[in-house]
Amino acid sequence: MKRATFIRILTGIQLVSNNVSVVENFNNKALITVRVPELAAESPKQIRSLQKVLTRSSYYSIKPDGDELTITLEFEWE
Repeated sequence: MKRATFIRILTGIQLVSNNVSVVENFNNKALITVRVPELAAESPKQIRSLQKVLTRSSYYSIKPDGDELTITLEFEWE
């Protein structure tokens, strides 16, 4: 994935949640951790967007954490 695509994905994630942690590594990888109260897609377009983010990530994990979900995404770019 190109780094510009990663920046677009990150911007979209930050629109959904303001509780986003990003760690960029100079080995062409980035790790994003998002904490959200729920993961809900209300329209087919939102479902497709969520599926695209998950398929573009090289690793993802969704875990319950109290009253929230912790979503961890790892991306690799060229």
